[in-house]
Amino acid sequence: MASGYRLEAVNLEKRFGSGESKLTLFAQLRFVAHAGEKLALVGESGAGKSTLLYLLGGLDRPTDGQIFYGDTDITRMDEQRLAEFRNRTLGFVWQTHYLLPEFTALENVSMPLRVRGVGRLEAESAAMERLREVGLEARWHHLSGELSGGEQQRVVLARALVGKPKVLLADEPTGNLDARTGDRIIGLLDDLHRQHGLISVYVTHNLSFAKQCDRILELREGALVPME
Repeated sequence: MASGYRLEAVNLEKRFGSGESKLTLFAQLRFVAHAGEKLALVGESGAGKSTLLYLLGGLDRPTDGQIFYGDTDITRMDEQRLAEFRNRTLGFVWQTHYLLPEFTALENVSMPLRVRGVGRLEAESAAMERLREVGLEARWHHLSGELSGGEQQRVVLARALVGKPKVLLADEPTGNLDARTGDRIIGLLDDLHRQHGLISVYVTHNLSFAKQCDRILELREGALVPME
């Protein structure tokens, strides 16, 4: 990854409804995150943190503003180009794992590469490498329902990284886990962030987790406010 790679939001706005029922969730949001940086997004429930993450991930469209990955403005892409961009550039981790229950861990992790058109053997080789990285090489043949919550989340991490993304976007990655398992996932996230040279953006209510990041931005009353 080029050392100058960046994620940049420019005058980002998200508005719902119209006329008297119009709700502006946030407006004129600006920030830049650079390669190797961990950024935490915090704020009260309903402030718009997850919405912002969806916009950054190209899963929703802003009402106004631009989102740059390097020199690429994803707000100008059509749906097909945007889907291809997400597959090749971004890794996603959600609070709910969204693993396919009828597939093994290996098949779940392979899926982003298979969607990309990579052959089965090559995709499974890459998936096994990622499963080994998160300590699940011995569980590759298990269905998701046969794995613990922490193991499922490690499969999700492996799936997020199998395509060698430049950016990891995570929404409450430890929200459904007990404290001890959550701490292990936080440690693993940190290791993977450094090993892969990622830009990582985490939405979290866990201030202890947030303080381990390079910067904390609080979404408050429609604005991003840096926290010390």
